[in-house]
Amino acid sequence: MLYIFINPEIVFGGFKMKLKKASFLFFIIIFLSGFSYIPQKNINLKCLSAVVIDQDSGRILYSKNENNLLPMASTTKIMTAIVALERGNLNDTVTISGRASAMKGSVVGYKKDEKVSLEELLYGLMMRSGNDAAIAIAEHISGSVEEFSKLMTDKAFEIGAYDTSFKSPHGLDMENHYTTAKDLAKITAYAMKNDTFAKISSTKEIDSGETGKFTRSYNNINKFLYQYPNSDGVKTGFTGKAGKCFVASVKNPYGRYICVILNSSDRWNDAKKLADYAVKNYKYVKVVGKDELIKAFTVDGGEEEYIVGKIEKNLYIPVTEDELNSIKMEVYAPSVIFSPVREREILGNVVVYAKGTPVGKYPIISDREVKRKNFAENLKKMIKTMANMK
Repeated sequence: MLYIFINPEIVFGGFKMKLKKASFLFFIIIFLSGFSYIPQKNINLKCLSAVVIDQDSGRILYSKNENNLLPMASTTKIMTAIVALERGNLNDTVTISGRASAMKGSVVGYKKDEKVSLEELLYGLMMRSGNDAAIAIAEHISGSVEEFSKLMTDKAFEIGAYDTSFKSPHGLDMENHYTTAKDLAKITAYAMKNDTFAKISSTKEIDSGETGKFTRSYNNINKFLYQYPNSDGVKTGFTGKAGKCFVASVKNPYGRYICVILNSSDRWNDAKKLADYAVKNYKYVKVVGKDELIKAFTVDGGEEEYIVGKIEKNLYIPVTEDELNSIKMEVYAPSVIFSPVREREILGNVVVYAKGTPVGKYPIISDREVKRKNFAENLKKMIKTMANMK
C-alpha cells in the first residue's frame, strides 16, 4: 500500500488554487474563506427514501433511508435500457408481440405485429415510460420477460447493487421486485456513462434517430428536464405500491449529481432539494491529473521491464469545508505485473479518504501494451542472471 497525494487543487468559483504538500502522506493544508454556508442536517424531503451521489466517485452526499428495500416503479426501466444497449443493436428490427401491445398503464401505443427499431423502442421506453416498449425489448433480447429480468438482476449485481431484484422490465407492482435508493443511484451512475443512454434520457423531443425516421414522435414526460438547470435525465415512475418515484441527473463541471427519490408526495421539489444541497455543501478538489504518474510497475517476462500506471481522467472529489485538511490518497496495487499486459488494463486501485473514511475508488490503468518475451529471450536472460551470480 502506497500513500500519495499529487498536485492537489481546490476548484472554487471558477479558479484553481494549488495546495501545499506536507509529509509523505501529502495531506492538504489550506485555509479558504470562500465557504460561508452552514451544512443542512435535514432538508425536509417528502419521500420515504432518497440519496444524492457524485457519479464518478459514488460518494453519498446526502441520504435518507437509503438502504430501505422499496419498489421503484418505472425507474426500473433504467436497467431495462442499459441491458438492451449492451446486448442489442440500435438497428435491430423488433416485431411487437400480442403481449407487448396488450400492456396497460403507461404505454406508447405500439400495435401487434408492428415493426419498430430497437433504438425507437428505447426512446419510447425512457421518454414515454412505455410498458409496451419494455415488454417488446425484453422479448427481443432474451426471448421472454422472465429471462430478461434475470439478466437485469445479474447486471445489478455486477454493478454492485446487491440489494436489488428485478421481476419485470417495466416495474409494475410485483412481488420480489425491489431496490434501494443507494442501489438505484449506483445503477444510474453506471448507465449515464453510456453515451447513448445519456443521450436518450436527456432528449426532450424527437421523431428520428440514428436508424432514421421513427414511426411516431416522442416527448419526454420528465418535467425536471425543463425545470432545473443542467438537468440531463433520467426517469420517472409511479405505481400504487411504489408511489411517485424519480431519478434525476444534474451535470456539473466535474461530472454529475445523481438524485434518487422513492415514494414521494413531492418528487420534483425533493429532487431540487437534493441537487441544491449537493451544490451548496460540496466543492470539488482535484486529487490527481490523468497524465501524472501514479505508480511504476515491474513487468515480469515482458518485452519491457517497466510500465506506468495512470488514472483514466482528471480525478476530482466533492468535499465539505471541514474535510479539506484530512484528504489523502492511497494506492492499492502489486509491485510486479506479469506479462502480457493490455493497454488500459486495470492494475490496481486508488482510494481517496476524507477524515479516514473512503470517499472514492478509481482504477489504475496501464499506459501501454507490453507483450510477453519469447522463450529464447527468457532463456537468454536467465543464463545471464545465473552467470552474474557466480
